[in-house]
Amino acid sequence: MSLGRRALQNTALLFTARTGAKLLVFAVFLIQQRALGSFRYGELTTIAVLSNLASITGDLGLQVIYLREGSRSRPRLERYLAVVLGAKIPLLALSGGTLALLLALDGHHLLAFVVPAFALLVATAVANVLRSTFYATGEIRYEGMATVAEAVILLGGTAIVATLSLGLFAYLLVYAASYLFTCVFAAVVIRRRYFPLRATFDGVTARRLLRLGLPFALAFFLNTVYFRIDVVILGAMRGLQEVGYYGAGYKFLDGIAFIPQTIMNVLFPSMAVLHAREPALLRRAYTDAFRLLAAMAMPLAVGLGLEAGAVVRLTGVYPRSAAVVGILALAVVFLFVNNSFIFGLGAMDRQMASVGLAVGSIVVNVGLNLWLIPRVAVSDGYLASSWATVLTEVFLLAAGYLVVRRYLGTLPWGRPLLPILVAGGVMAAVVGLLQPLTALAVLPVAGVAYLCTLVLTGGVRAGELAALRTFWRPDSGGGRG
Repeated sequence: MSLGRRALQNTALLFTARTGAKLLVFAVFLIQQRALGSFRYGELTTIAVLSNLASITGDLGLQVIYLREGSRSRPRLERYLAVVLGAKIPLLALSGGTLALLLALDGHHLLAFVVPAFALLVATAVANVLRSTFYATGEIRYEGMATVAEAVILLGGTAIVATLSLGLFAYLLVYAASYLFTCVFAAVVIRRRYFPLRATFDGVTARRLLRLGLPFALAFFLNTVYFRIDVVILGAMRGLQEVGYYGAGYKFLDGIAFIPQTIMNVLFPSMAVLHAREPALLRRAYTDAFRLLAAMAMPLAVGLGLEAGAVVRLTGVYPRSAAVVGILALAVVFLFVNNSFIFGLGAMDRQMASVGLAVGSIVVNVGLNLWLIPRVAVSDGYLASSWATVLTEVFLLAAGYLVVRRYLGTLPWGRPLLPILVAGGVMAAVVGLLQPLTALAVLPVAGVAYLCTLVLTGGVRAGELAALRTFWRPDSGGGRG
């Protein structure tokens, strides 16, 4: 099967699995925010952010390097995984100390949650490395099974914890249990289908992989800081209750962020192979990728932006989070397209360029939060953080385009994106005309109007998927997966 056909099939399969899983996880969020209240939910959000930051010292880019190098050289997959697992043992111990330090610095009362938070960190780190094997081999069905099972376990455990009022400690353990399932499931599949699972302490290979992975680790650290530093700043300047409002509204953005990540996760191995074997094809494939992301993002941005209040009321989220959802909806299109920059640069072995983008984004985001938060009312700091996120995504779009153009050449933007903008405008007009109706009635009609306009304006062309597959067909140098 050609790289393109496999990429398309894997994208569809994984997208379906993650959509179902995200719906279950969104139900988890609704249970948590009602059971915990805004202050406690702010604590949960803060612990999750600090755990993500600490997890970077437990990986140092090894997962991405394992995926990239394993995709390019399948015979070395077993050895790379063994070396990565061996290197992770001391690294995870280091991340545990980092997590304790971060929790202590943020507030000594959070240290009470260091054990379940560390269990979650370890389970997540191991699960993510093992599941990368499914991406490297192109057998995404196993990843789909793991993703859905994780969500089912998480929802069931969360419902039990909420019913019994067991508190934040138990919620964190439920998260760890869901990822522990993936560790066991992936280990069984790898051992039975691919090769024996083992950990090897190979200093030479580990150091080589770490040298390759450190730029990715730095980029991931900076991206994590960029995406979540606003939580830390907001909590320090305005308190955990505002963090709860902001975190609840941000969940809607998180809930759809999996879409570009899913697409680019599946395309990443193919793009990495294209860069190594047939670089001339990468530019055309990349152009179609970012156009696809923009087309998928536009209706979500319009729907969330114009119906934020109705969506929040319908789901029972904190009413004050509606403004957050409305503001962050402006960032949806930028967020989707910006994912193509990060993954594309990694596939082209230009990870240090991603680091530069991340540094710039952090500077902009931190500066905007520190400048905007003191300039709004005492109880409205979460709105300032929302606007800072939107403006930073705009900056990342402009900077990312300039960086990618340096390596791929001038990319066509106006002609591919104009039909998408027109279709988005038509959708917004339909929403406005049908405003008296409920969101459940308005959004499907507006979505159909968007799709029809996209077809009429040439945003979606007949046979386009077939054309995309030709970019990766075996006889054009794409090779076989």
